[in-house]
Amino acid sequence: MNHPLQSTDYLHYRKGQPLTCLQQWREQGGEGLLVVDFQLQQYWLPDAPALPLSAIYLWSQQRLSVSVTDQQLVDPGGLDAAALYDYWSERCGFGCFVPGQPMNLQPVYIAKPWGQEIWYTGVEERGVCAFADAGKATAIPWLQAVMPDAAAGPADQALVLLKILDPSPEPVIGDLYFELHEEKREVYVVTEVDKSAWPDGVGAIRYGFDPQYRRQFDSDAQFKAAYVKAVKDYERVRRQLDALPAAEAAPETLQQAERTKRQAMNRFTYLRPLRVGDVVKVPLRLPHSLQHGVRTIEFQTPVYERKILSFAQQVLTQDHWDTDQAAAIMDLEPPAEEAFECLQKGPGLIVERIVDFDDFEVRRITLEAAATIEDLAVPDYGVAMVVAGQAELNEAQYPAGSALFMPGQRAFYRLSCAAKEPLVFLLALPR
Repeated sequence: MNHPLQSTDYLHYRKGQPLTCLQQWREQGGEGLLVVDFQLQQYWLPDAPALPLSAIYLWSQQRLSVSVTDQQLVDPGGLDAAALYDYWSERCGFGCFVPGQPMNLQPVYIAKPWGQEIWYTGVEERGVCAFADAGKATAIPWLQAVMPDAAAGPADQALVLLKILDPSPEPVIGDLYFELHEEKREVYVVTEVDKSAWPDGVGAIRYGFDPQYRRQFDSDAQFKAAYVKAVKDYERVRRQLDALPAAEAAPETLQQAERTKRQAMNRFTYLRPLRVGDVVKVPLRLPHSLQHGVRTIEFQTPVYERKILSFAQQVLTQDHWDTDQAAAIMDLEPPAEEAFECLQKGPGLIVERIVDFDDFEVRRITLEAAATIEDLAVPDYGVAMVVAGQAELNEAQYPAGSALFMPGQRAFYRLSCAAKEPLVFLLALPR
């Protein structure tokens, strides 16, 4: 990046690896502002094109502030280092972050045929989430590249993925793909069941296969074969519907065939009831489909892979279903449910490990009014969401719905319930 900048007694300008330049500058007793131009390989895009960026470091009053921008920086003159840093932040719209302090996560909204996903830590070609500061945002991989001590997570590595699944309340339209994963581990926490879709407050997830119907077959092989045939019978009708012009209504006979064959296909599967607060651990190779009107928080392995067995709408992201390949490897039933592990319990507080995967775990912390945890440990980093109530984390307040990144640190975090209603706080920790 070609800046009209010149080094002065308060501004130091370099090119190279930002963290190396920062270390050298501090070892030399540098104070004021350091600007480092560098190239970031955008690993989340095809061919990982290089993006020219500028890391900005302010060392003032024994505290380091860190920023990064793709905008050209201009020194208007007449400002000291701190004032110039603030001027650039306002002019270029970048956030200002202090290593070791928690950071807010800014959502990205991803439209889906069944509703929407709301990402908080996603870094993909489809969207890149950001750290937020006072209404300004900085892309997660940008800050990771320039933040010392991996205080924004390791550079060039995706964080544990936090997102919200927000399906339409309309039946069929709001039902997600019936799919399985071979690598991606997921856990859902139900936060809302739409009463217009489920008047009794009990929603559902399609979760494996119906054990009673399965017993009607002589073997699992026969059951699978019959299921695959039912799916392909439905897919033929689905393809006919998808091929119709958008403005053309489907003939009633075709609509009736779609309903009949969809019901025959779904007869093989099991609908697991879901209520607010329920936790669903999705095992590898188990077909599943969250149903319409059930809103969940999801933590998952940050990889994009799936095999679609069926879908009651047109699939827009690929031109085929993966029924045969998925059926060859799928599990028909989930493992037995295990009780949550209680990690800590005391007056007004409980800490549960609600899922324990190979690559990450998730804890649910529940605190009654005025209750506090003084020794919350985060060794590497944490990705958290306030589900209910209001959290006070190291004296900063976070209302319900807040998503935040917690840097790993040697000292413990202090987490308190800062409202009359109980605090429910989800925390994912990588392995």
